[in-house]
Amino acid sequence: MPERSPEHTREINPRESLIEEVKKLAEEKSLVLTPENEEIMREQIEGDKRYICLVCKREEEGKTRERFLKIPIGDDPEDIDLPFRRQILFGKFLKEEGSVLTRDILESNTDRSRGLPFAVMETLPEQGAKIVFIASFEDMELLTEKEARSCVQTMQQLHEIKIGSVPPEVLEVLPEYNSTYDDLYEGMENIFTEEVTALDSPEGNPEPYGEVMNRRLGVSDFKERALGLVRHWEEEIRAEENQREVLFHGDLSPSNLYVYDTGDVEFLDLEWSGKCKNEAIAAITDFGNLRARAWNNKEFREELDKAMIESYRLQGREKTGRAIVSLGILRSHLGLAGCFENYSHEKQRKEEEKRRRESTEADIIKAWEVAGVEFK
Repeated sequence: MPERSPEHTREINPRESLIEEVKKLAEEKSLVLTPENEEIMREQIEGDKRYICLVCKREEEGKTRERFLKIPIGDDPEDIDLPFRRQILFGKFLKEEGSVLTRDILESNTDRSRGLPFAVMETLPEQGAKIVFIASFEDMELLTEKEARSCVQTMQQLHEIKIGSVPPEVLEVLPEYNSTYDDLYEGMENIFTEEVTALDSPEGNPEPYGEVMNRRLGVSDFKERALGLVRHWEEEIRAEENQREVLFHGDLSPSNLYVYDTGDVEFLDLEWSGKCKNEAIAAITDFGNLRARAWNNKEFREELDKAMIESYRLQGREKTGRAIVSLGILRSHLGLAGCFENYSHEKQRKEEEKRRRESTEADIIKAWEVAGVEFK
């Protein structure tokens, strides 16, 4: 799914006013805000953040416990309030349903007419854990083959939840994602026509992303080669249309994982979750997003590929698994690498950003290898 850069409406919810609202809420919920919490909160409000996220303490049943406090920054009904409501309602459903690991939401409000939206959640143990939250590019390098297999297993557990078990109030906040081969094909076409301003664009002028890829790969027809690969998998994608409706995460990335010492993983931040009437496209979305964003961990990416294909092979559907891996790589790696091309040139020149783009871009060719098709 597309990366989002929301415009926060801080004119409506100025910094100091929001801070006072949070302080009042914390007092009502018996949460202790430390000076460090307040400093973190100010940094999050002033920075490009969607949420205030704080770990606070409070007394419960005679014991001091840590609790995670999450509050939206801004009040846009569609881009802020709806995604927040979605992640809270969907998170509560997943906790009750029990198929996938998720943190418990102890208290929440998603209706702004009743006061400041918030969620108080359980925290997760970090003492002695090797990875826990993926907070930096360096943390991503700690992910191993074990975590890759757990990611695929958890992804499929999410996709296998029966849509009929989801309450109507949860279903109504989950968007319907493109579910047909034609939708997928059109989305791929659009990637190549999007105008970008890459560092090597002639005279710094915007140009279609497809032209950038032609130049990078030394070919004249990369768009046609890529769309040819999509056509190669048409039968497999069409076969899954309207077979069953599945739930998907929508924004999987290493930074949206909590990793236990056992290698089990928990998917975090459910604000872009949705439903899709095509299992293959839901899997292409979640698998591809996670793989493309693990740009600096080749072993983790390769194990994701193997685990996904193997899981479908065991179902007697290896060709479907290969279609998912091949198109997941093509769609998400192209989409993410193209996004990098629209960063400011100052940001594009940073060594870390250059490494991200080059690694993400270079792995696109793996889509043909998985398909057993020569890149020509």
